[in-house]
Amino acid sequence: MIAILAFLGAIGYVALRPPSQTPADHVSSPPTTAPVVMAPVAPADHFTQSAPVHSARDPSGDWTMEGLNPARTRAVETPIAPPLAQQRVIVTASFEEGVSPPVIARGLMLLETKDALSAIDIRTGRQRWAYRQKGAYISPAIAGDTVYFRSEQANQGQMVALELSSGRQRWTFTPKRLSAAANNYFGGHLTSPVVVDSTVYVGAGKELYALDAINGKIRWEFSAQDFITSSAAVADGRVFVSDFSYFYAIDQETGRMLWSYPAHSAVYFSSVATGDLVLISSGQNMIALDIRDGARRWEKSVPGKALIPAGAQGDVVFVKTTNELFALNRSDGRELWSFQDVNYVSLPALTQEYVFIINGMGADASVAALDMATGATVWSQAVPRLATTAPIIAGHAVYVRTTDGRVIELLS
Repeated sequence: MIAILAFLGAIGYVALRPPSQTPADHVSSPPTTAPVVMAPVAPADHFTQSAPVHSARDPSGDWTMEGLNPARTRAVETPIAPPLAQQRVIVTASFEEGVSPPVIARGLMLLETKDALSAIDIRTGRQRWAYRQKGAYISPAIAGDTVYFRSEQANQGQMVALELSSGRQRWTFTPKRLSAAANNYFGGHLTSPVVVDSTVYVGAGKELYALDAINGKIRWEFSAQDFITSSAAVADGRVFVSDFSYFYAIDQETGRMLWSYPAHSAVYFSSVATGDLVLISSGQNMIALDIRDGARRWEKSVPGKALIPAGAQGDVVFVKTTNELFALNRSDGRELWSFQDVNYVSLPALTQEYVFIINGMGADASVAALDMATGATVWSQAVPRLATTAPIIAGHAVYVRTTDGRVIELLS
């Protein structure tokens, strides 16, 4: 049961965050072997800002939203060669285990902490600003000079747009409904935003909204049959989203449904679009659909276990259970290799040669690199208090979070 809860909580774009939060213990124990830079905990006022520090970071290596890109592939082109021997530690505030991964753009790291979204200067490790508002901040998305995030508590919430450099609020959007007590608050929560071509796509209640990225006005609204259960993915002019009954492909410009596919039971995870396929969860199985017409191309199942799409790199796609990661041939679903841990395996961060994951829990947790071709472990390192939050890659570094508030930057 513990592993299942951690599995659900650690996915940044899960639409199943409980409507209320409980405090987390605050502990700080950075390792003595790595440089440490301090980001002060945000004070109690709604908005705080420290003196700006400019960064020369190359924006081409940014990780700007959950899943890295609108297709949610989690795959970068930047080469990173393990072992990752160099470490730098950024200390922020501690948080609940189920917090989402950071996003990084324009030299700033956006971190979800308890009741605050904090912007940390990557070069100095100092907090640039903090936006305080009660609720869960799941996986913000950065586009241009704006950061978009959802904030939700006690079944009330809104989308918020902030100026990236300063944290100043630009607009908010409140959907007409979220989840419902009659449904035990499953589904219908605000989803992790995806931003494409000046439009923000976000689900809430039984609706998928396309919002103008500049002013937050509704461009179109799609009404699903049931409560929305996944964040959107966008590819090939289509927006993909699920409810309890169907998986939908929606025209990106007009909001018109292009096709739908029956999705049995609940679907809590974003689809992954790759080439001419979109990978979806349906019940306990993972199904590859033709991106053009929704025809089923192949299906993957593991007896007694639920599968979710986990990423894609070239001709290899990834699916996972709580404690297993499978690499499959993209064209026919043939299993290429699998990796298993007794307790837990996170979503991956993918390069062309390596698969970076968190595996294990508690004192046995490690960050590891697997060979893309064979699945063999080529490097692994235990990290004290390592969170189950998925790793990300930005620039030439891998970033992981710990439960006592640290973000660790790993370099080769």
